[in-house]
Amino acid sequence: MARSSGSGRGRTVKAAATILAVSVTIAGLTGCTSNNDATPSTSGTAASSAAPTTAASVGPTSTPTDGLSDGTDIPTARSADAMSAAAAVTVAEKLMTAFARPNVDATTWINGLYPYLTQQAGSAYAGTDPAKVPVNKITGPGAVVEGATQYALLVKIPTNIGDYVVSLTRKAPTDPWLAERVIPPTR
Repeated sequence: MARSSGSGRGRTVKAAATILAVSVTIAGLTGCTSNNDATPSTSGTAASSAAPTTAASVGPTSTPTDGLSDGTDIPTARSADAMSAAAAVTVAEKLMTAFARPNVDATTWINGLYPYLTQQAGSAYAGTDPAKVPVNKITGPGAVVEGATQYALLVKIPTNIGDYVVSLTRKAPTDPWLAERVIPPTR
């Protein structure tokens, strides 16, 4: 029986390694094709059913002043209009009126808050002992804090222990305002 030389097997291994390396490189480069289409692919992800928005439909765009712009302008939300802000203040005032009731039982207290809270806030405030809520009186009208948008804003509510801030949000400009958080005054 003849002995095969080690150099023949070595060449076979080198050739196989080279073929493998080339195959891996080609497979990797296949996904690197140029696509100048600005529309993101939705394959493999959940596609949104909402129509795409443009800067004109969402509001003004902002460009960084630090010179680090990547050339993509991201639309910013429009400011809340007067009617929307008034509706938010009404919700915040009603919420705080229901919140500032330390003398009611826990079920009555939370049931009074639910109509004004997001689902997450409702879960967060459920189980609160109203007797531990330090506020018991709203002392003036609410006011929207600067920086309000059509999707999120803060309303300052004066109370007997200082100004509370109610964080309100909504998913669309036509949705009702709901509170995500009631922030007590800093002491």
